[in-house]
Amino acid sequence: MEETITSMDNPFFEKVDHCGMARNDEPSFDYALPEMIRSHELSLKISAKKPTDEDYRQLLCELFQEDIDESVSIVSPFYCDNGCRVKLGKNITINKGATFLSAGIIEIEDDVLIGPDVKIATVNHDYEDRHHQFYFKKVTIKKNAWICIGTIICPGVTIGENAVVGAGAVVTKDVPANVVVGGNPARVIKHLK
Repeated sequence: MEETITSMDNPFFEKVDHCGMARNDEPSFDYALPEMIRSHELSLKISAKKPTDEDYRQLLCELFQEDIDESVSIVSPFYCDNGCRVKLGKNITINKGATFLSAGIIEIEDDVLIGPDVKIATVNHDYEDRHHQFYFKKVTIKKNAWICIGTIICPGVTIGENAVVGAGAVVTKDVPANVVVGGNPARVIKHLK
């Protein structure tokens, strides 16, 4: 793997983790750009390959800056803008067309199923100063959750254990464990046993 500034020693991510916001006209933002470029370039390489290609898993490990478990399956095309900020458990499937905007951290626990064209965002713009001020919040997907096709998960959301997020849902608030949610904004449709 290339020698890069990791999430742990990057002044930009340190600021984001400390106060949850950053401006693109501050000096610390300069530290965000190399990771975004690195992740973009690797995402393009990954998206141009088949999961069965010999170097596919190596490229994923390089993107996430860690050895991902052999039980993790990510289908191309796949896009991630800050690979060092994604934490993956075991036995995860991420289907084609997923987009991770992960500067605010995305954590996916074991046994999660993510359908095609799912979008996960950890960053939002300020209403008044939308070109310069950004807010960051972690997204967590708990064990055995199922995120169906076309779902959008907004910053700061936690998807509960065993939850199902229906196709096309826009998730703006936490989802409890053991429920099915759907709609825009997503709401509880059913409780699971």
